[in-house]
Amino acid sequence: MKKINTLTLLSLFFLSVVSYAQDKPVSPTIGVGIGSIGFYGDLNDRDYGSPIGGNPGFSLFIIQPVTDYLNVRFQYLNGNVREEERSLQRNVNFESNIQVGALMLEYNFDNFLKDDRKITPFISAGIEAVEFNPKTDILGFGGEPYNYWSDGSIRNLPENSDQADIAVVVRRDYNYETDIREAGFNNSTDYLERAFSIPVGVGADLHLNDQFNFRLESTIHFTFTDLIDGITPNTSRAYVDQKRGNGRNDIFVVSGFSLSYNFQKVEPAERFERFDDGPFDFLSTGNTEDFDQDGVIDLVDACPNTPRGLDVDTTGCPVDSDGDGIPDYKDDEINSEYPEFANAQGVEMTDDMLYKSYLQYIDSTLELAEVIERDFTGQNKKKKRDYRVKLQSYSAGEQPKDMSKLLSQKDLSKIDQGDQTIYAVGSYASLNEANARANRMKAEGFNEASVIKKQSSNIYTSVNQKESGQPTTSANENKATTEEQTTAEQVSPETTNEVVFRVQLGAFRNKPTKENFKSIPNLFVVESGGFYRYMSGSFTDFDEAARHKVKMVVEGYKGAFVVAYKAGKRVSLKSVGVKTISSDPIIGK
Repeated sequence: MKKINTLTLLSLFFLSVVSYAQDKPVSPTIGVGIGSIGFYGDLNDRDYGSPIGGNPGFSLFIIQPVTDYLNVRFQYLNGNVREEERSLQRNVNFESNIQVGALMLEYNFDNFLKDDRKITPFISAGIEAVEFNPKTDILGFGGEPYNYWSDGSIRNLPENSDQADIAVVVRRDYNYETDIREAGFNNSTDYLERAFSIPVGVGADLHLNDQFNFRLESTIHFTFTDLIDGITPNTSRAYVDQKRGNGRNDIFVVSGFSLSYNFQKVEPAERFERFDDGPFDFLSTGNTEDFDQDGVIDLVDACPNTPRGLDVDTTGCPVDSDGDGIPDYKDDEINSEYPEFANAQGVEMTDDMLYKSYLQYIDSTLELAEVIERDFTGQNKKKKRDYRVKLQSYSAGEQPKDMSKLLSQKDLSKIDQGDQTIYAVGSYASLNEANARANRMKAEGFNEASVIKKQSSNIYTSVNQKESGQPTTSANENKATTEEQTTAEQVSPETTNEVVFRVQLGAFRNKPTKENFKSIPNLFVVESGGFYRYMSGSFTDFDEAARHKVKMVVEGYKGAFVVAYKAGKRVSLKSVGVKTISSDPIIGK
């Protein structure tokens, strides 16, 4: 004897209800709908999104009225649900087909609402059976596992691999190839992939006519299982990494619209005999009012407010003898020879009048208007920022020994000057500001820090002792200089423990030519372990660095990722507070 499944039992129960209701003069309604399925399970459980998600589904239903205010509905729902979670704790995803057979009761408030209403609200509840089959995408093209890095990218090697510097970015194939149950992630390979659920909904029917209805509805499905997404508190750490399931049963919300048809017979509208005995006699209606007393009754008067005593035509409007659109009682020239050239007063336009209008048109374009010129000079010009602080200088092509310490300065710049490369920071309008920064750099260990000044395009020279000295000044000048230097100390943002984010464009065993990076300004090269690492950008905010990384990826540097520097050393992103990763594996969060 074959086992009877849950959907069959629900169908038999519904048919028995329909048979009971056949004695009533109300026919069933069938409908089809589409909607969106929002899933709430163990993925993204700290940041659930909108219930109107991106998972489509469709439904078929039959509604049988039991009373005027109570209906029985049998509904079949089919759709796919998909969720992705990207974080430092776990990187998991799933996709599952969901099939639902539901038996529900609807209450439509008919005993409280008007009979001739156009909109009928309703609430519903019932019981249903849910079947599912979750699968996950953990293998890429060729069957290689994904390696999730802390910067949000997916690569072909683990982040802690000895060869991580040469790892390349790979892309998800979004082929959910691994069956979660068969993989044994939940300590079993034969548990049931079906469960009961309680649906609770609210909606409204818009009555298009006697037989067609347009329905809007949203239903919450409270399931009695935690396995729709394949994750529970007991799921293997090999799959969920550091974060376990939340222990709550899975819920999904279906919101959408449908169109339904009712099989009831509609009586034809009452027929009226048509009388066609010629023009309608308005006088026979008995309404002969004539408000403006012009002899044309108001029922057919096109101008019912004509001043009394005027001559009117058959439509009740004042006479216009020359047809220029101006009635005679307002027309300054009743019989214009060329009424099509009449002005607003009904007067025919002469050549002089047309020429005058032309001159007014020309003047309206400001061609004849007075032109006034003003001199707005005398405004303060922006101060030139010619001073910088040189930290170190090397021969062209020579690699600094403490490049990480230099990269910790967020405003670091490189000046190629002849056969020499200068690493400098800052950009100042006054010598006092530059001197203050140079003193701070010396305190941080840059013993060669000194002030340089721009002489011409990309040419800097050291500030000599005479220029950098403190000349004799008046009391007011000394006060101004002291205040300026104090302000420079206060507003300067550079601190030893500040985190600087940069974007590594790539790591190469052979040093590429400058042509490979001609579109990247102010590029820094770090050589270590036999590799040349190319750095771009300088940011104190990780989101800005992530956006710059996206820009570099668009430029063609596919292996770009964000790195962090603090206190003169390169540090991990996690150590400087980068905790979560966006669902987009390129941008980061």
